[in-house]
Formats: sequence, structure tokens, C-alpha cells
Amino acid sequence: MLGCTRCGTELAYAGRPCTACLSPALFSVSDHRINDLTGTTRSCRPRLPQFALPAPLRGKHVRAPRGKRAIAALAIAGRWTWNSLAIASVVHVILFVFAFLFQDNIRHAVEQIHRLTVEQTAAAPLPAPEREDALLPDALSTHDEVQMPQEIIDDLMADPGDPDFVPPEPTPFAPEPEVAPPRPSRAVPFRQLAPRANEGLGSGQPDPSTNRAPSGSGLLQNRKGDSRAAALKRHGGGQDTEDAVNLGLEYLSRKQSSDGSWDPNGGFDTPPRWATSDNGYRGATTALCVLPFLAAGNSPAEGRYADNVKRAINWLIRNQTSDGCVNYRGIMQMYGHTVATLALCEAWGMTREARIRIAAERAVRFLERTQATGGGWDYQGFISSPAGYIARNDLSISGWAVLALKSARAVGIPVSERVLGSLADLYDRHSLDSGETYYADRAYGELSPTRRGIGMVGVGLASRVILDADKFHRRNAAAETMLLKEPMKWQDLLKPSFGPNNPNFTTFYGWYYGTLGIFLKNQGQGPAWEQWNKAMKETLLPNQVFVGARRGSWPAADSWIGPIMGDLYSTALSVLCLEVYYRYNPMHRPDTDIAPLAVHDADDTTPTKPVSPKPAPKPVKPVTIAGETLDLDKAVDRSKYLRLLAREQGMGAVGPIIDHLRDESPTVRTTALYELGKLKAKDAVEPVSQMLGRSENLDLRLTICDTLGKIGDKSAAQPLVKLLSDKDEIIVSAASRALARLAGGKDFGTNRHAWAEYFGVNP
Repeated sequence: MLGCTRCGTELAYAGRPCTACLSPALFSVSDHRINDLTGTTRSCRPRLPQFALPAPLRGKHVRAPRGKRAIAALAIAGRWTWNSLAIASVVHVILFVFAFLFQDNIRHAVEQIHRLTVEQTAAAPLPAPEREDALLPDALSTHDEVQMPQEIIDDLMADPGDPDFVPPEPTPFAPEPEVAPPRPSRAVPFRQLAPRANEGLGSGQPDPSTNRAPSGSGLLQNRKGDSRAAALKRHGGGQDTEDAVNLGLEYLSRKQSSDGSWDPNGGFDTPPRWATSDNGYRGATTALCVLPFLAAGNSPAEGRYADNVKRAINWLIRNQTSDGCVNYRGIMQMYGHTVATLALCEAWGMTREARIRIAAERAVRFLERTQATGGGWDYQGFISSPAGYIARNDLSISGWAVLALKSARAVGIPVSERVLGSLADLYDRHSLDSGETYYADRAYGELSPTRRGIGMVGVGLASRVILDADKFHRRNAAAETMLLKEPMKWQDLLKPSFGPNNPNFTTFYGWYYGTLGIFLKNQGQGPAWEQWNKAMKETLLPNQVFVGARRGSWPAADSWIGPIMGDLYSTALSVLCLEVYYRYNPMHRPDTDIAPLAVHDADDTTPTKPVSPKPAPKPVKPVTIAGETLDLDKAVDRSKYLRLLAREQGMGAVGPIIDHLRDESPTVRTTALYELGKLKAKDAVEPVSQMLGRSENLDLRLTICDTLGKIGDKSAAQPLVKLLSDKDEIIVSAASRALARLAGGKDFGTNRHAWAEYFGVNP
């Protein structure tokens, strides 16, 4: 059988093309006949390759053999390769000609870029902004009075680091009578208030006011009772801010878990996908959320939210490890530990409960041990960090450490001076003359500090004021000016954040530290504080949530920290901002910055003209007493001199102490009143009473009433009865309690005629 010469397919008949590959049949024609047929003889039908199948079976055209197709593909690639090489050669020639013609300009541009890079690497400080005389204090003014809180630590606490240290008796402005107080009346529910435009008023239950100040030191004594009411009035707070505080505390109390902690995922109305389980921030969130309750006068032992505080403190203590670290799951270790240390120290100062002191002191010791060589802390404690970990100093974490360590000293827990000195050096290196503060460095002395923004300005200001206000005076003034140029505005929270290297620094965290820094720097008064306080209330009060399940909270609207921490973080920090008026006690102010208060006679409504105190004679300086050499040019040393003098000489020190009732510093005058009250010096009744006719500030007038009551001499009754006609209800309340102490428990309230008749019969 004949077959096709190409594919071998059997031929149906001679002279026809192959039915498989369409190859023509090969034959020769002679004598009009077909001769010499050419083909392949096969015994069966062969299996054809794919390319040789008929088109109806293959569904495509006949492909050339693989070898030919490969040769064609190489030919096409070769043509494109040579074309590409030709084009590239032409482009390089053009660039070479261009570089040859403009080589001088290129060299100059490279040198300029290199110079700018070197200058930026050096991190030269920015020029300080122009001073605003209306907002900045006189650089040459006296600063020996502006010592909050260091002066309170050194002045009201006698050497807390000594082994024989005994905390002093608290000095409330309005002490309790020595007899059993009457049974309090039943609490009346707080009237529900609807939100009012531009005020943010809402309903809330205020804490019951008590007359006993927290124990510990003068740093915390404004948190309760009449001292709190006086501080709130003096520093610019009001019922609107208290309503917001009460609503915020109610919200936080509702969100507390049964074990005493706060679940960070509870701060999200709709939790993000990564927040489906405990995200590890529970420790830091719990420590932060308990601070507003403590600031409002609640402790584990008393207050409307005593149970909330007790459960939270117990949770923190349960999560304290054997080395003293308050850590939860090892996440954000030092952030959680520094805030927890602050909470434990404040709780100890308000309760004097032994187990809390043990936990607080262990936390302070761990904080001291983990300080880096550069003076700060990072997210992980350096003694517990893995090998090779770079000693990074984070000034944000270190800011919480500053608050924790200073609070520890204020409540009698000793803190190493070396630790505080290293902290001051850290903020000295990383603070610019412009007022800005760097966020962190990578290693002390090795790499330049990184990132700075408006959020870190407040951290630096508050920390420098606490550590050494005199040393950092000019940089603090520049920081204050920078903050006042960018006051609190809600819309600034909504700006986008472009990652950790370019975040939106406007956060609730930055607002909290800015509020605290300006308040401490100005002692809660003056034009700078009034400007900031006004912006703070206009921003926070209208934006509190008044309805729904999240009533009392502030939305976590900032675009950097808010998406991570939720509204537990934003609510806690907002409440702390609105509690700034009484959270700490800034009692030291120059006389010139205080408006004189008129004193009224019981039967005369015409105010008498205030009399300024005359300077008191100062002892020869320097003076050595009890083994200490004191520089009496400094108010803090004069206060310590009076304490040591009273301790050594007893009643023999009354004369010099009375002389210091006319000292130029309110701090020294307060110390003199305190010591005279302890000594019960009857000779001091007349000079102390005369102070009521001078232009003393509200805090000093309250302390005068307290001192007259402590002395216990009934000759002080007459000036106290006159104070019952004062226009200030806080002064009237303090005077009535002092009279009750003089009367041995008798209580005629504010009825001046009844008091006058009683002391007339019982002189």
C-alpha cells in the first residue's frame, strides 16, 4: 500500500494530495499514464504527531517543526537585542556629552547636598522664638518661691530618706473637730443637667466632700474637702468641669472588669480586627484609668469610688513580679510599670496601708535599677532586656518616671539623688532652646536624638519644671510660648498620621502633659495659665459624649494613639486634665501675683485697705543647725531652718518663728504658721491674727484659721468671729471650724452672734 512521502498516511488513490498533511502526491506521467509513484508502504495506519494531524482534529494551523521554530525565535531575539544595544549606546553618549558640558554645576550641587546632610546630622538647635512679654515672666524676677513640687517635698517633709523618718501630721486647711462629728445627712442625688452650649455640662454625681485632707504630704492635700473647693475656685475650675469629671469617672467605673483591671478592647465601640482578644495593654490601661479616681480624692479606703480603686490597686499588686516590676504579659513593660508606680505611690500617700507601701517601694527600687546610663528608660527594662539590646532613652516613658519618682519622695519613699540627677541631665541634653524636646535617642552618646513635635513639648515642660525649674527657666518659657501658639483644638486631633516616623503629634497624651506643665510652671495662675485653661475647657467640655452606652467618655479621635488604646485612654487623660486644679497643691506664689483679699468687720461692710507685710529680719547667713549648713537667701532653706529650730529649741524658738511671719516668701510664712500651731504658742495669737489684715492669698488665710484653732487660746476668738462675715464661703467655713476647736466641740455653725455671746460668757 502506498503512503504519503511526508507523514506516511495511506493514500486513497494515486495522484491526490494526502488527506492528513495535504502534501501533493509525487508521481511521473509518461504516455499519458501515471508512472513511478513515490511513497511509503505501511502495513497499518500510523499515529501522527500533533502538528501533523488534520486541521479539523487539531483546531489550528499546521505548526512548523520545533527546530525551525526555535531558529526563528532566536533570530527575532537577536534583532531586538542589537536594536536595544544601539539605543542604549546613543543615550549614554548623549548623557556623557551633557555631563561634560555641565560638570561644574553638578559638582556644586553635590557639595551643597553633602553640607546640608552634615548639618542635619548634627541636629543643631532651632533658634528660639521671639518672647512674648504678655505671656513670659520677667527673667530677672525672684524664683525662690516657685519650687513646686520640689519645695513641697523638701519643705513639708523633713528628710524622707532618713531611717528614722516619721511622716508629719497632715495640715488640712479646715481640720476636723476633736470631738466626734455629727452623723452626716443622707446623700441627695445630684440634679440631672442637660448639656448646655459651649459649656459641656452634663449630669453627674459629685463625690461627697469631707474635711479631712489626704495624709502623706502637702502635695496631695487639695484633693478633698474644703481644700479642694478652694483650689478649684482659685485655679479656674467650676461646676462645669466637675460635672464633666463626674461623668468621666462614672464611665470608667462602668468599664472596669470584675477582677479590677480595665480591658483595653473595651475602649472601642467597634473593636478593630487585631483587638479580638487581650492585646497586652491591660497593665498600662489599668494603671492609667485608676489615676483619675485617685486625683478626685478616692482611695482604697474612702470615697464614692473606693471599691473601684481598691480592686484596681489589688490587681496591680497581684501582677507585681518578685523583682518589683508591675508588668502584664511582658508587653510595654516600662510604660506600664512607670504609670503603675505613680498610682501605687499616690494610693500609699492617701491611705498609709502597709501592703501598698511595700508594693510602691519595690516598684520604685525596680525603676531605679532599670535606669539606663543615659538617664532614661525604654519599653523594656535594661536589666531584663536580651543581650545586645541598645540602651535607648525614651523621654515619653521617662516623663511618667519623673512623676512617679517625685510622688514617691512626696509621700515619704526615698529616691536616689543620682537617679534624679541623671534624669535632669537627660532632659538637659534633649531639650532645645526653642522649647522643643526630642522624643528619644538610640544609644547614649552614639546616635542623634529622633523626632520632635508639639506633643513632646508638654512632656519636656512638665518634667523640667518638676526636676529643676530654675535651671531650665528659659527653655520652659520658650516651651510655654510654643504651646500657647498651638492651643488645644479638637479639629487638630483629626489630622492624618503618616506612620511612626511622621505621626500626628496632637494627641490627648500631649494635651495632658501640656496642661500639667503650664499649670505647674505658673502655679495655676497668671495670663498664660488662664489662656490655656480657657482653650482646654472650650475643647474638652463640648466634645464629651452625653448619651448612649459610652456616655461620659471622650472619643479617641486622635489619629496616632487613639486607634491603639481606644476611649479608655482618651477619657482617663481628659479627666486628668480637668482635675488639674486640685490634683497637686501649688501653694507657693509671689505676693505680687495675688489679688488682695479684703477683710470685713462683723458690723461693717466697708472693706479695709490691705496692708503689705514688712520684710522680716534674716539670721546671719549661712547658718549651721543640727549639723546642716543652710543658705538663708533661699526660701527652702529658711523653711528648713524654722523646722530644725523648733525641733531643737521648742518654745524657745517661738520668737524667731514669729519674726518670719513677715517673710517675703509665702512658703516660709506657711512653715512658720505650721510650727507655731504645733508648739501651741499662745504668744503668737496676736501676730498671727494681724496677718488677717494683710494681703495674704486664700491658702495662707485658710492656714491662719487652722493655726489659730490649733493654738487653742480663746483670745483668738474675736478675729475668727469677724471672719464669719467674709464674702468667701470657704473662709467662713474654716473660721467656724477653728472656733469649734477653741470651744471644745461646741458648734454654732456660721452664727457670729451666737459665737460672740458664747466667748463673751466663756472668755
